[in-house]
Amino acid sequence: MELDRRNMCAPGPPTWITPPANPTAEALIRAKLKEYRNKCKERDRLILEAKQGGLTEVAIAELSGHSRNTVRSVLKNHGVS
Repeated sequence: MELDRRNMCAPGPPTWITPPANPTAEALIRAKLKEYRNKCKERDRLILEAKQGGLTEVAIAELSGHSRNTVRSVLKNHGVS
């Protein structure tokens, strides 16, 4: 079984995902890409929240572990400079 990381901040005990018996390679890749997309949405939300909270791009990059270019790109994509 695998820990469901989509709702890690939700209150209560963690939920577990039971994988299919024999998933195909394509199904595994699709699942990984969907999980990655969700992580990117969360990353973007946190970066925007940090910027609105008054942190600089440099501080956000250092605290998040992302490059300053990534932080700048996220802010630009969401219309924040």
